[in-house]
Amino acid sequence: MTRITRRALLCGLSLSAGVGALSAASLKRSRSTSDPGSTDGREFDPRIDGFGFKNYATPPIPPEPTDFVSRRELREEVTGRLETPLGTRATDTLQAGSGPRLGTVVDEIYTNANRLFGTKGYCYGMVAAAQWYCEEPTAVPLERDSASEIGHVNEPLEDDAAAPVRDDIERFHRQQFLDAESWLRRWALLSPDWIDYETQARELRAAIDEFGSAGITISGEDVLNGHYVLLYDYDVADDDVVFAVYDPNDPADRYVADDPPAIGVRTDDHEPLLGSYAGTYDRFLFTPADRAISARGRVDR
Repeated sequence: MTRITRRALLCGLSLSAGVGALSAASLKRSRSTSDPGSTDGREFDPRIDGFGFKNYATPPIPPEPTDFVSRRELREEVTGRLETPLGTRATDTLQAGSGPRLGTVVDEIYTNANRLFGTKGYCYGMVAAAQWYCEEPTAVPLERDSASEIGHVNEPLEDDAAAPVRDDIERFHRQQFLDAESWLRRWALLSPDWIDYETQARELRAAIDEFGSAGITISGEDVLNGHYVLLYDYDVADDDVVFAVYDPNDPADRYVADDPPAIGVRTDDHEPLLGSYAGTYDRFLFTPADRAISARGRVDR
């Protein structure tokens, strides 16, 4: 399958006009339009680089966080992060009389990790693994050429056989819950006023230009029920900046048959545009720290 050329996918789309997904005409044009621009890294195409299966969940009893990291290690990690510029706001909050104490923060991380380990799906792990397989094709297990050729998370589906794809996905997914930097940077989701969407749009464009894709958290008021998706292309118009979305809740063949979802940022007031996600989610957050977390997961295979 031929990959979609750079930026051609999103020509002419405006979320400000109320469009929640790419038009069929736009997508059809993109498949026959060449574009001399390119990313420094490999471009992500969800028809090829998305998984051949959709998001999944664990059995009712998830693993305990203590299987992967001790409370002491987590406390040391949080303390270390608070001594960096990243932790300035968090430190002020922890030192305030009305703010949570360090032990409380550690307990909350453990509690939430225990509750969320796969019980609501593995969106973060699937995005991180798909991104890795796209950027480093030699990392794709089972002698497959791309993630779309993997039709089940437990392949090769043989008795007593290893499930390397599942292992990769769940390793990446666990790390987000037990990495202090991941939690600290996502505090901004608790108050949408803390999120500078003008900066977000600029950083997302830079990340896509450099790496070919960028993961974001989308959320509503209940941030623990958020979702993680991958942005892989963008279009800059007079009214907005629009990003194409790979959503791991959909298998790769969905992107062959249908238009991908999209999110964006209005250029006049820098408000987020959630497209087809509106009504369920009202904010999103990109943090470059996710690539560092992902890099550790790649090394740990």
